[in-house]
Amino acid sequence: MRRMNALLVVFTFVCLSLAPARSFAGQARSVTRKVRCVPAGKCTPHRAAVTSYKKRRPGHAQQKTALAVTPRPVAVPKTVQINTAASVISPVLYSRRGRLIVPPPLKGSREILIRQNVVADREGLDRIQDSVDLNHMLQRGELVRLPVSRSLVVDKRLPSDRRYCRPWTAQFLDGLSKAYYARFHAPLQINSAVRTVEVQQRLQQSNGNAAATEGETASPHLTGQAVDIAKHGLSMAQIAWLRGALLPLKQQGKIDVEEEFQQACFHISVYRRAASA
Repeated sequence: MRRMNALLVVFTFVCLSLAPARSFAGQARSVTRKVRCVPAGKCTPHRAAVTSYKKRRPGHAQQKTALAVTPRPVAVPKTVQINTAASVISPVLYSRRGRLIVPPPLKGSREILIRQNVVADREGLDRIQDSVDLNHMLQRGELVRLPVSRSLVVDKRLPSDRRYCRPWTAQFLDGLSKAYYARFHAPLQINSAVRTVEVQQRLQQSNGNAAATEGETASPHLTGQAVDIAKHGLSMAQIAWLRGALLPLKQQGKIDVEEEFQQACFHISVYRRAASA
């Protein structure tokens, strides 16, 4: 009997000594599981969450900043060019401050009128006497029709038998009008082109400013090299563009320009060299 009581005492002691160890081990395993769920280098899940939030915020702020400072694309106008087979011109209309640059008027003079006749004589251009002479020149290809298009129109009052010019003049008008149309989306208008001596004589009777039919101051229209571009209805920007486009060609000796105010037009004599490469 005593032996059995001793065994019970030993068994009870053993059970009591083992119970706290098992409980402690269970708590340790529980803590271990919690610690394993925390990201490396962090102490608690709460601190990990805070750190993760801080990581996201700077990136988000940088993205917003990048979007804020990125410049918006600006539509750059296309460069307007005039190709006259010999020159490429890009008139500058506005200064850096946005002010319109208006070149001075291209005024005519007696010297310019004389030079137009000197060049015509040097290039062997005859003065067209009458409609018969004009038709012969058309057949030989010495005169061609004005290059009418959406960028170049002719005054409706101009008779059909006067809507001709020299081939190089037509080439010049085609390039000039296309460049002008690309800039302003409007056509240039031709008020006058070739004239015969017969027509010029009639014009002298009604217009005291009409040029002579012969001599050093004869009208360049008689050779078919000259045309008149209308100024009526043009804005100051359009007039400035034409001045800026024509002046360099005048300085290069490819054309001569007389800006008229009473008739409101640009009188332009186009020389053969304007079509040379």
